[in-house]
This record gives sequence, C-alpha cells and structure tokens, in this order.
Amino acid sequence: MRSEGELRALVSLLADEHEGIARTAWDALLRAGAAAVPFLEAAFDHPDPRLRGRARALLEELRLAALEERWVRYVQQEEEAMDLEHGCMLLAALGGSEGQEGKVASFLDAVAGSVRAQVPVIGGLRAMSEVLFDNLRFRGGEFGNPDHHFLPTVLEQRRGVPIALAAVYILVGRRAGLPVYGVAMPDHFLALYEQPDQPAYIDCYNNGYIYRHEALSNLLRRRGVITTGRVLAPCSIRVMLHRMLGDLERVYTRRKHERQAERVRRWRDLLVVEGMR
Repeated sequence: MRSEGELRALVSLLADEHEGIARTAWDALLRAGAAAVPFLEAAFDHPDPRLRGRARALLEELRLAALEERWVRYVQQEEEAMDLEHGCMLLAALGGSEGQEGKVASFLDAVAGSVRAQVPVIGGLRAMSEVLFDNLRFRGGEFGNPDHHFLPTVLEQRRGVPIALAAVYILVGRRAGLPVYGVAMPDHFLALYEQPDQPAYIDCYNNGYIYRHEALSNLLRRRGVITTGRVLAPCSIRVMLHRMLGDLERVYTRRKHERQAERVRRWRDLLVVEGMR
C-alpha cells in the first residue's frame, strides 16, 4: 500500500520528460487502483497540460479496469442468476454511459405501468405494441451509430438496432408480468411473446411487426435452415449479450476505434456461450 506522498509524487512523474519514467509512474498508479483516484483528480487543475491529459487518461483506464472486474463477476454467474438489465447497463458503462441505472429503471417501470393498465382491456400483446410503438414511437436506428446499441441512449432517443429494441421490449414486458423472450434469428433479432395457441414474433426494428411461427419457419427453410424449431426458440441472456458485443465490435472496427474494439472482443471472450467457443 503506497503512502499519500508516494502517490502524489507518482502523479507528478506522469509528465516527466523521460518517457520511461512517465511509463513507470503510470504502471505504478494503475496497480494502486482506487487509492490513486483522488490524486489524479487533483491534477486536473495543474498548469501542465500534459500532466492534466495523462491524469484524465489514466483515470479512464482505472474506470475501465474496475468495470471489467464487474463484468467478470457478472458473467461468472449461472444463467438463471443473470439479469438482462444489469448486463445491458454494464455494456452501456463500457460505452461511456455510466451511473444511469436509476434513471433507466424508473423509465422502464413507468412504461411497464402503462402496459399493465391496458392488459385487462386489450391483452398483453396489443398493449405492448400500442405503448412502445404507437405511443412512445420506438423505431429502428442506425447500425453504425453506437448510441443505438446502448440501453440508456436507446431509451432517450427512442431509436435502436434490432437487439437493443428487443431488449427494451423484454425488460418492459417482464416488468408487466408478460411471457416475453429474445429470439436470435441468423441475421436479425426478434422478441417473442409466448402464447399457448400461437406464439407471436415481434420485429421491434420494424415498428413491432408481428410474424407467426409458420411464416418464419418457411422463411428460414428458404434460407437453408433445417432445424427451425431450435432457431425460433427463446435464447439465453448470454446469447443476447454475445450478439450485442459482436455488433459493437463491428461498429468500432468500422470506425477504426481499435482500442474499443479490442476491449469488446475481450469482454465477449469472457462471456462463455455454449456452442460459440
């Protein structure tokens, strides 16, 4: 455990003209972890712009390291214990939207309340459609826009990629006590509203368009998929998060944000999914 004086001295060495010394100080502060944070924050007012910049960059590295530790603990859980909302919020924090858990939960609670109020009158499937797609006007977003992949900004902008909108549908539906799940189609992601007579597959990216099982089975068979029953079954939370991380990797790679892409790949590697390793 380093003393306050040692930590303060290490922070000052971040701006040393000898890169080797600066790198040694960086590594030592990184190992110090949370203990170094107050001293790095104090450097924000330092007159040397190089020290200010390196202090901010190191704080971000410490944030991401702590966040990855939370991700590791999360993915080590049994599938039954994994919470989709928690996983989505960890991904959002990876993208820079941290500390919005309360705001997101309150919004989803309010939307689910509107759905519950309508269920006795028009049924769950129609209530979900009217609240999310008619009233709140959730719509398909841009695949290349990172905001349309992360839950907080998807809720704020009402725009998202298919799997992000499906996550909204699932999180609202489960709060309302409805039988909703995710379905990992080969090149698209749908939400499933399970009904005893005829399951409904909701394309949240296409204004909540509803497919029936037979129509999707025929579509998949035309594409060469033989075991349509397995493809159209509810998928696990791990599969959803694996798919989300793959989408993010493509976004960052296209934007040439290699460091973000590499971190996303590492998170995906930590998320062991049966049949995907």
